Amino acid sequence: MSLIEGPAIVDIVTPFDDALACLKGKVNGSLTFAVGGIPDQTGTYQNNSEGTGKFVTQGAGDIVQSALFKTGVTLINRRDMGTSALEGQWGLIDLQRQIPATFVITGSINSLDFIPGGGAGVSIAGVGPNYRQNRVLVGLDLAVTHVPTGRIYGNVALRKQIFADEYNLFGTRLTGGNVVDIEAGSSRREAVNYALRQMLQLATFELLAQMMPPEKYEFCVDLLDEEVGSVTGIATTGEQLRDLNAKRREQYTALSSSGADAQIAPTAASAPETAAAPAAAARPAAERTAAPAAVRTSPLAAKLEDPARDKTRAHLAREQQARELAEKAEAERRDRAEIEARAAAAKASPACVGPRLDCVPRQPQPVKAGAVNAAPQQTSPATPEEAEAAANEGLSGEEIAG
Repeated sequence: MSLIEGPAIVDIVTPFDDALACLKGKVNGSLTFAVGGIPDQTGTYQNNSEGTGKFVTQGAGDIVQSALFKTGVTLINRRDMGTSALEGQWGLIDLQRQIPATFVITGSINSLDFIPGGGAGVSIAGVGPNYRQNRVLVGLDLAVTHVPTGRIYGNVALRKQIFADEYNLFGTRLTGGNVVDIEAGSSRREAVNYALRQMLQLATFELLAQMMPPEKYEFCVDLLDEEVGSVTGIATTGEQLRDLNAKRREQYTALSSSGADAQIAPTAASAPETAAAPAAAARPAAERTAAPAAVRTSPLAAKLEDPARDKTRAHLAREQQARELAEKAEAERRDRAEIEARAAAAKASPACVGPRLDCVPRQPQPVKAGAVNAAPQQTSPATPEEAEAAANEGLSGEEIAG
């Protein structure tokens, strides 16, 4: 007996893959990311002919980890440390060599509401169709936390309606003294877990983007399909882009009013705007009002186009991708040179222990007299504010973006 075979196995592709891949090279490679617990807290089960099970996926953390991997960040495993812990207990590895996490993403799938549906039907002489639809509202919250300090750097809350409907055709006839009922129909429902995967991917993109200057990710936002998903609320990238475009619009108005034939700087606080402000103030109000105020922006913001720009968004995106590929190639070249240098240093030191490429001999430190059994001295900031400032040093938006 042969088994029935369905469609071929394929990789999972979503509309958010391109936006996630666009972030490659934009995040500082020295920062490490991990994924913590993202449990299902809806407490909802479903029953069917095959048994009882949870209504939503229990592997949300693994989905977020896959999304982070697509962005090219330095990703470390905190989903399952059982093997490392066990081999550390056996003395096979040194747990002190484990890379610490800079940021961790946590959260939960915390709401699942079944919205009452509706339907309609009609019958003529015992024959007719009927239709019914239902909706499910699912929501989740994710946050990215700075592990050394516990400070939350980004947060996002998303919701999605899962649509389901069914329709059928029925009829009743009396044939040869017998009543014959005929019914045929079909039902459809969005794939709940595939919809959750898209939500988690969009949330991952949003968390990383919230920690960057908007100039770094605005081209990547253009790759998001608003019909599939977008983030436009308060304290999100949508608000950041609106603020950026408002500042650009003000700058463009000032430059146009002063008659300056110049391009808009990538940041709002720039010297041309400061220099153009006095000249703009000296012109008549009617002339300043008539000045064009359209600038290029993201589709998630004001939808204004800069008339001075003669390049299409697709052309700019190709140029951006070419620059990123060149930067990536240069980074790989530097990495290879560093690995070769470490390998040469390791070969020159026979006392070096460990993997040869990772082994860098340490210089012996002088030991002060009487300090062999002394406890190590630790200096800590005097106040919690100083502690947070010390831990957050080097974690501005520019430095996170790399």
